[in-house]
Amino acid sequence: MTQASITFSANTAEVSAANDTEFLKAIEWERGADAAMRTAATAGDVNAFVAAWQQRVRKTGGQTPAFSATILWSQAAFPDEAELVPLLEEAAGVPSKPHKGPRRTANKTTRNFAQRVESLVYALTGEPQTVQTANAAFALAASMELLANAEGRLRNQQVWRLWRYSLIQAIHLTRNLPTEVDPTLPADIELLERGEIPYVAGLVFEGIVGASQLVKTGKKALARELVDSTDTDGTPHADLVERLPLWLAPLIRVTRIARGFNVRLWTRDQEELLKSVVERAIPLCRPDGRAALSNGLKLQPLPVLNAAAETCGLAELGSVGSYLRSVKRVVDGKSPARPRNDGVISMPSNQSDFARFALLRSDWTVQADSVALAHHRRFPQLDVTASGRPLIHGDWTIHLAIGGSAVELADEWSCVCWQSDPDADYIELQMQGPGKLRVERIVMLSRTQRFLLLADSISGVPKSRIQYQSQLPLGENVQPKQDTATREIQLSMKGFRARAFPLALPQDRIMSTPHEFTGVDGHLTLNQVAEGEGLFAPVLLDWDPGRSRGAAQWRSLTVTEDGRVIGGDIAAGHRLKINDLQLLIFRSLKSTGHSRAVLGHHTWNETVVARVDKKGDVDPILSVES
Repeated sequence: MTQASITFSANTAEVSAANDTEFLKAIEWERGADAAMRTAATAGDVNAFVAAWQQRVRKTGGQTPAFSATILWSQAAFPDEAELVPLLEEAAGVPSKPHKGPRRTANKTTRNFAQRVESLVYALTGEPQTVQTANAAFALAASMELLANAEGRLRNQQVWRLWRYSLIQAIHLTRNLPTEVDPTLPADIELLERGEIPYVAGLVFEGIVGASQLVKTGKKALARELVDSTDTDGTPHADLVERLPLWLAPLIRVTRIARGFNVRLWTRDQEELLKSVVERAIPLCRPDGRAALSNGLKLQPLPVLNAAAETCGLAELGSVGSYLRSVKRVVDGKSPARPRNDGVISMPSNQSDFARFALLRSDWTVQADSVALAHHRRFPQLDVTASGRPLIHGDWTIHLAIGGSAVELADEWSCVCWQSDPDADYIELQMQGPGKLRVERIVMLSRTQRFLLLADSISGVPKSRIQYQSQLPLGENVQPKQDTATREIQLSMKGFRARAFPLALPQDRIMSTPHEFTGVDGHLTLNQVAEGEGLFAPVLLDWDPGRSRGAAQWRSLTVTEDGRVIGGDIAAGHRLKINDLQLLIFRSLKSTGHSRAVLGHHTWNETVVARVDKKGDVDPILSVES
């Protein structure tokens, strides 16, 4: 064959047909390359080269993790590679899923690591072609991980097959990446192809011409994505949240591999940022082991989160580590461990304007109430867990018509108010419509009383007929049931019961109204109509076990200003009573320079949520200024 030149920095001739001796001799080496590797390659001696390469890896003195097929953290991003999954699991020693039915007597021979990975090696390297892999990046990452973490347990021929295959694929992939990032490709795949693969290839193939530049290129891409896609407190941008475990996977894999090669990947500030990202990611793993806001994508976040917590030193200490251990126990069918106080307890809630994301949460236990809220698209996305149970999951839609004409709403929401205190977490989003129209979405989660307020405030409307509809998507196991006497809707799943109250609608169904509140087709749907300049549409969900069957009463209240009654398009108040809990919800839609009075409570505030005691005294839980 024509003498080829194998490097990462110049055009390489087709070498797939070259024999092993020819292939080794064609490699060009940097001046500082390992002498033993270079000598063996020049001689075309495969066995000597493999021994020299393994010796170089051992000399690095890093903390090489045992091979655990961490590329499987990314399998949901590459569904076409499903055939490789059982081979990777077998290689990593992942236990088989329990078989239903009578247990059979096991008759297995103990196999060593080299025997377990034999099928995987042949599937990856293609001789014989046992698996047709459609995406070179997934297979290449798997092959390089096996090389990096095998710890001398592979046969020489297995090492060589993987090494040669990986080198050819790495050269091909890194040279053929488009200059510009593909906006249609998920960020996690771009991160793997532009960050992880170049960086790891540069480490595995150290000494080959161009490998050191690959390390720099991959390192730069990894750092840029980490910094540019997260807030300074580690909150990932809402664009990433639905695929967050997939995005986190390459960052944790390369961190572990870099430590195995005893090289520094991150600066000190970047290490702290990555740790903060992991701290923000762990509470987004639900107690059922599923990822919040995953938008129907079947993700298994626990493996990558467990590894991330261990890698970043979060596994054993603090509230985050305690929560992660409890989730793992629940998923394994065990009782959650008691939360331990290992020092300062971090706040379970957070909000980021940059990330367009907020997490409202009552505490760090697996029985916590929480709301994950992303507001980077036309409709905000909600993921609500009540007592640790998934209750609402998906887009919180809104449709608005004024004077019979549909209003084209903007695609952008901004956070205009965030409060977090021991009583409640509160966020208010705003979207500007045409003219002076404003739509404000209110989310308030009680941190002590197990209820959630979701409301829309429409204001700035030229006096007209307002037709409003919003939908809340219920979790997949939630069963809605309409109450026969009232407009309450009961929401139930095994061992759980919640109640939904449309506070601006008349309670009794016998009272005729143009409004409607239904629970069908997996959604809670509120239709509300108003005449005037605005509308307030609150829905309160309550799941306290002590109130699950208590008699509920609610009604709209009279609001006065300067001694005169004002309409619900200017300010609205509502009262809800269930057993001993009595709440006042008030919202001002238009400022006139005067205070308002409702249920004997005088206020200048725009929003008030308060408890009402048996004497009728009002004790505000939340007050938001205009």
